[in-house]
Amino acid sequence: MPTWYELREHARTQYKLEDLEEDWFSLLWTYESERTQKIMVSCYEAFDQQWVEFRSFVCKGEELKPRVALRKNDELSLGALALDDEGDYALIHHALLASLDPDEFALPLRVIAETADELEHQLSARDDF
Repeated sequence: MPTWYELREHARTQYKLEDLEEDWFSLLWTYESERTQKIMVSCYEAFDQQWVEFRSFVCKGEELKPRVALRKNDELSLGALALDDEGDYALIHHALLASLDPDEFALPLRVIAETADELEHQLSARDDF
């Protein structure tokens, strides 16, 4: 996907988007267990390049000790746990927009959503999406 607009259009045609804005969109994954997981995809610029961020809520800050979060990061194959502006944990992954093809977009989208949902279930036993 060479441009953000093309990536957004690809996502819009392949997935049911919940929100669609200029610099971000979100979608809600629904699993057979009836759990749901919201994932936000946004575009930003760094190092004179456009990047895509995949982000999904995991748990409240008080539900996971920082040391445990760092250990969990070591176990993750894709993405990393990070604290958001509100002090809650999110699973995030960044990718260079210029090199994203449809498979390189679909894989992190699915993996971040599934991993965040699994962590959310383990750590908080709720389904906040």
